[in-house]
Amino acid sequence: MDLKQIITLHLDGLSNRKIGELLGISRNTINRYLQLFKGSEYNLEELLKFDQAALREQFSVKTTIDNDRFNELMIYLEQTHQQRFHPGFTFQYHYQEYRAISNYPYSYTQFMAHYRAKYAREKGSMKLDHKAGHEMFVDFSGKKLSVVDKQT
Repeated sequence: MDLKQIITLHLDGLSNRKIGELLGISRNTINRYLQLFKGSEYNLEELLKFDQAALREQFSVKTTIDNDRFNELMIYLEQTHQQRFHPGFTFQYHYQEYRAISNYPYSYTQFMAHYRAKYAREKGSMKLDHKAGHEMFVDFSGKKLSVVDKQT
């Protein structure tokens, strides 16, 4: 992200929303950077004289997601993702396993949110042509079922 462009466009009088549209960045991100710029000891014209590396170093937006806890979860999710096609796979089971081995685990909701963010869901759909009431389709993800009595 070019921080100098944000400063230049702001000095040209563009709104934060318009700057965001032009640069393909959220307006809230633009707001955050402009607040950081205005809160610094330099005015915007002085900041334009800085090189890009110096600006990034001084105004890096720190995330709370880059830590050991998150890295531990990402490693576990990679293992979980590889096992998802095994019979009887459930996220609840893997979450309980993760919770048992982690010192400071995420909640189940956050566990699933991070999984879905890391592995975007593949949208699959298929049209099944059939006569109503003639056939029954069952979606079953467990181990193979055995037929006890064919007559029932």
